Amino acid sequence: MINTTDRFTQIEATLALASLDLSPSEVHGTIIGAITNHLKTGLTPDLLKLIEPEADSNDGRFSQLNSMLYDMYRENSEILFNGGDGFAVLLPDDDEPINAQVEGIATWAKGYLLGLLYNDVFSLDQLPESGAEIARDMMEIAEAGAGDAPEEEESWALAELQEYVKVGAQLIFEFIYSERSSESTATTH
Repeated sequence: MINTTDRFTQIEATLALASLDLSPSEVHGTIIGAITNHLKTGLTPDLLKLIEPEADSNDGRFSQLNSMLYDMYRENSEILFNGGDGFAVLLPDDDEPINAQVEGIATWAKGYLLGLLYNDVFSLDQLPESGAEIARDMMEIAEAGAGDAPEEEESWALAELQEYVKVGAQLIFEFIYSERSSESTATTH
């Protein structure tokens, strides 16, 4: 499996090739949200249109991006369906300035919500268990900015946010997966 720093750089380069000014974190968040939406709705997402609504899949500049998006979709689906072991939120490296890291977590959350709710088939309130609360928290995180606290405190808060977003995305997936499993069990009896 590719490490997160390499994946971040790969996505960044592929976005630049497609002349898109998006962050790798936002793209990754969108993919994870789209996987969860697909599980909830049964509707297969058009990942390229999610990332860039004006994109034409026949335009050569998007071919590498389109391929990478579906590779990421398959890879992350497999991880999530197999219990989430190895799942990571794709963010700027820890060596980046705190502002870049905070922006990374905010854009990841924004992308996640875009992917989760892209087709208006369901609302947050239809998420099982505490999924709606977690998604609303992600809305607030999507608006996050670095504060003026000492960098050590900022780093600690950022680490907590990163863990919350990671675990929250996994929980929403697992809530929907459990709901789907119990629905299919109920219909087979």
